[in-house]
This record gives sequence, C-alpha cells and structure tokens, in this order.
Amino acid sequence: MTSEEIVQQQVEAYNERNIVKFLACHASDIELYTFPESEPYCVGKASLKEIYQSVFENSPNLNAAILNRIIMGNIVIDHENVTGRKGIASIKIIAIYEIKNGLISKARFIREK
Repeated sequence: MTSEEIVQQQVEAYNERNIVKFLACHASDIELYTFPESEPYCVGKASLKEIYQSVFENSPNLNAAILNRIIMGNIVIDHENVTGRKGIASIKIIAIYEIKNGLISKARFIREK
C-alpha cells in the first residue's frame, strides 16, 4: 500500500467512525503532535484508541473533507476541513503524516486559529 493509500484509508475510517479500521492504519508506537509542540500528546495505539473512540462515539456527524493533498515519498500532507466534531462546528487543519512500514507512525496537526 502506498503512503497516500494508507492515509486515505485512515480518512475513510475516520469518516465512518470505525475505530477498528482507524487503528489498523497506525503503527503500534504512533505519535501525535500539535504543531509547534515538540512533545507528543498521544503515544501508542492504546492512547490513540482512547482519544478517537471518544471522538467517534460523541460526534455522529463527523467528517473530514480533504481540500488539498501533497505527497512526497513517505510524507502525506492534507489540508482538511473537519465538521461535525463535538464542540466544533468546523475547523481547518493541516495534517502531516509520516508513513513507515506501511503504517502512519507520526502525525502533526496545525489547527486554524
């Protein structure tokens, strides 16, 4: 699977709110960062599951629309418009995904202010 395909599979699982498919796209030692922080706010699949299971359960209209995508080797950069997340009507995010061994190993998020 290409870097773009694994990220697209993750986006589709996110939009389906399917935690099993979503977790399958990520490495066991996944790290999530909020830009410009240097320390991850999420490390490992157990933490990822805890965060996103809550998001999926509490956001029945969740949707991430890809506005633009850039692929450079094992890096995929998405400009996303996320709607339907509990407490947030709409937000634009830049997500920078790093793929290793066919799975997302790191993701950095830049949120619109």
